[in-house]
Amino acid sequence: MYKRFFDAAGDVRLVSSGRGKLMDVNQAGVELFGYCSKEELLGLENVCSLFSNPGDGSQFEQKLQSEGVVKEYEVELKKKDGTVFSGSITATLALEEDGVVSWEGALRDISWLKELQESYLKAERQNRKLSESERRIRELNQHILNMLMIMSHDIRGPLVSIAATLKLLLRGSFGRMDESVWNTVSDLMGRVGNLIGIAQDCLGSAHSVESELLKKRDVIDLRQDIVDAVLDEVSDDIEERQIVIDNRLGAIPAGTIPIGADMVWLKAVFRNLFKNAIKYGGKGCRIAFGFEDHDSFYRLNVYNSGNPVPEECRSKLFTKFAHIDDVAETKDGFGMGLYLIREIIRKHEGDMWYESRDDGSDFVFILPKKRVNS
Repeated sequence: MYKRFFDAAGDVRLVSSGRGKLMDVNQAGVELFGYCSKEELLGLENVCSLFSNPGDGSQFEQKLQSEGVVKEYEVELKKKDGTVFSGSITATLALEEDGVVSWEGALRDISWLKELQESYLKAERQNRKLSESERRIRELNQHILNMLMIMSHDIRGPLVSIAATLKLLLRGSFGRMDESVWNTVSDLMGRVGNLIGIAQDCLGSAHSVESELLKKRDVIDLRQDIVDAVLDEVSDDIEERQIVIDNRLGAIPAGTIPIGADMVWLKAVFRNLFKNAIKYGGKGCRIAFGFEDHDSFYRLNVYNSGNPVPEECRSKLFTKFAHIDDVAETKDGFGMGLYLIREIIRKHEGDMWYESRDDGSDFVFILPKKRVNS
């Protein structure tokens, strides 16, 4: 019965004398080592000749004789045609009744396991290289973002000072100007205002890509500090396109209100929404903005008359890589686009969405009320 089990075993079974002479092997061993018959395999002078390096065979036998049992001993073995493969041997030393020492073992071909391990290690090395590359890229991006924020901040400061001086000139603080000079200064004032808006949008883009926003919460005059300021920036476009500004959707309260957003970010939101409304509302359109005070949040919106965004394009409005010509997203200047605008609002614990109207488009967003620390 044992002999039948030995011969029929799926893995390689072999028996060797204590002197290294192969005494028996099953059919699986004959096939694995590539011999024509059991007799040919048993004809080998020493079992060590099955090892790729005969010295490894000697070390295996010494270990077996000293310990009596060897489990999962990994070694490189050699087939008849010289092909080398990885094997794992589990063997037990035996002492026959006549005092003859022998050992019996089972052998498994683990070449596939070695290949799998090597592939895993190779993948690990590649992953480490990719991780290192990603780390360097993140550091580079961070450096670029920091440079962008610093540059935008440094540019914005002098532009604000220039705008303040131009306002004084327009108000006659330095004397009366001829009409042509006044018009030139007024045009310059508009251009400076647009540059300030671009600088603020660059700051907003940098912080949004970085996935961080300032935690500052402002008490602001929404109408004067935000809406009117942004409308002043785009006043030339409004006048050129003969656009009507209508604030009947909801009166903005006079004075300051506590709001859960920094003034720079809120101006960036309104700036982009007004630019969108001007661009896609078209010549002679009507633009309206609204405000509602709810229990825990403010509801704000910017509306423009004209054709609504096609229904098949609405799902793309706030996606990161939406095609600008397919959806209502500004491409003028350095506008952040609807995706980044909504990201700004969401990072301020609010939300934004699009509502279609029969005669136009309405972009609505909410911002939480916040108790501002003094």
